Amino acid sequence: MEKKINEIENEKGIEKNMNVKETITVAQEEHILQLKVEREPFTGSDGKKYWSYITKGQVRGRSVKVDFSPKDKGGYEPLDIVFSIAPVADLIMTNETMTDVNGKVTYYTSYKVRNKDKFGVLECEVKPSKNSDKALLGMIISELKALAEMQQGGN
Repeated sequence: MEKKINEIENEKGIEKNMNVKETITVAQEEHILQLKVEREPFTGSDGKKYWSYITKGQVRGRSVKVDFSPKDKGGYEPLDIVFSIAPVADLIMTNETMTDVNGKVTYYTSYKVRNKDKFGVLECEVKPSKNSDKALLGMIISELKALAEMQQGGN
């Protein structure tokens, strides 16, 4: 009898949770592609000093920059702390999948900058600032992968 009550409560709890949380992370896969994010100073129209966060790369012999911004408005403070260790940080890209309650699978990439010192690892979530930045990042990655394959084939 006690087991049946717990099963019913669990079923109700699952139903409640499914209504509250619509997505469940199914898998994560982290890729470290030796990409770096640099912090560069610039002066705003108000005369104050600000920071931009960029990845530089080559696409078809052309130098390109990918702009990153914090994932939320409060992210500038943790970004400042991550970059207080060094003006350059590792770009960590994680391929993730989510499944909603209807079984629909969504694939996406999350981004973090990471620095490490004697006190440990510091990370902050970022995102490409615009869709064009996401496109340029994809082009840089494709070119890096192609170059790596050519080097492996040549050895």
